[in-house]
Amino acid sequence: MKATTKRLVNMKKIGLIIFIVFFISGFCQAKVIKIGLINPTPQNIEKLLFLKENEIINIDSLEIIGIYHINQRESIERTNVLISNNKLDNVSVLTIKHQIPLDSLFLTNACTNEFKDIFQNTDGLIFLGGADISPTLYNEETFVTTNLIPGERNWEISFLFHLLGGYQNPKYIPFLEQNPNYLILGICLGMQEMNVASGGTLYQDIPFQIYKKKTYESIINQDIEKQHKNYQSWINNWNGEKSVLHFHHIKITPNTMLDFGLSQNPFVTSVHHQSVKKTGKNFRVIATSLDKKVVEAIANTKFKNVYGVQFHPEFSILYEQKEFKDSKNNTVSFNNNDKQFLKYFWNNFSLILYD
Repeated sequence: MKATTKRLVNMKKIGLIIFIVFFISGFCQAKVIKIGLINPTPQNIEKLLFLKENEIINIDSLEIIGIYHINQRESIERTNVLISNNKLDNVSVLTIKHQIPLDSLFLTNACTNEFKDIFQNTDGLIFLGGADISPTLYNEETFVTTNLIPGERNWEISFLFHLLGGYQNPKYIPFLEQNPNYLILGICLGMQEMNVASGGTLYQDIPFQIYKKKTYESIINQDIEKQHKNYQSWINNWNGEKSVLHFHHIKITPNTMLDFGLSQNPFVTSVHHQSVKKTGKNFRVIATSLDKKVVEAIANTKFKNVYGVQFHPEFSILYEQKEFKDSKNNTVSFNNNDKQFLKYFWNNFSLILYD
C-alpha cells in the first residue's frame, strides 16, 4: 500500500515537472510577429530588416509581408528579386487583386474581403511614403505642385478607411472595433493617407500655403525650422554631395505616445511638402514644427495603437552615420538625445506588438 502510494506521489511529481517544462517552453518560445508593409520598395524592406538585425526594433521573430496591388508589377518583381537574392525566408509578397473606383473607396467594395483577410492575419501594418494623394478625395482642386500617386495605390486609402472609419461614412463599422489594440503606423505619405482616409484634409504645398514662398531659393533661405524638404537639387541639379533629406526639430505634445521623458524638441529628418490641415475622425495632433504651423505627428483617440509621423524614423542612415549635410550645405548631427528618441520610438513600436 505504501509502495503504491509512493508511486502515485512520484507520478504526480513527474507529471507536474513535465507540465512546468512544457509551460515554460511554450511561454519562452518566440512569438512570430507579422507586419504588413504597404507598397514597400526593396529599400524599405532592407531598412526594416536593418532595424530588426541591430535590435532597434526589439522583435525576436519578425515576418514581413510586402503588400501591393497586382498591377504594380515592377515593384512586385523588384521585391521578389530581393527575396530570392538574399534568401529572405521571413519576407513574402501579397497582392490586392481588385480595382476600386474613387467613388467606392469609403464603403464596402470589391477589396473589402481582401482587406479583412490581411487584417485578421497580421499583427500590424506600416503605411509608407510616396507621392501625393488626389485632392479630389478631400474635395479640393489640385495644385500644380501636387504630384499624384498612381491610381493603383488608391486602395491604400480605402484599406485605412476600412480599418479606422471616417467622416465620409459615419455608419460604417471599422475593422478595429474587433481588435482595438491592433497597430497601424503611418510614415510621411502614410500619415497623410491615414488622415484623408478618416475624413481629414491636407495642405498640398507647405512652402506656398503656409509660408507664402513661391521659389525654391526663397524656401532654402528660410530658417531651417520652417523647411521640411531639401529643395537644393531643384535649383542647380547638384551631383549628390548634399543630402536629399532635411533636418529640423519638432515639438512633442506632453503626455502623448511620443513623449518619452526626453527633450520635447527632438531633431528629426523629413522629406515632405504636404501636411495635415484638418484632422480626420478620432485623430489629434501630438507633434508639430517648432512654430506650430506644420503637423508632424497624429494619434487616434479611439484606437490607442494607431498613429502617424511626418518625419522618417526608419532611415538606416540615421543609425549608421554621425554627420549630414542640410539644404544650406551646413553639417548637422544627431546628439544622444535625438538618437535616444529614435530608439525609444522603435522600442515603443515593439512593445505594442508584444502587448
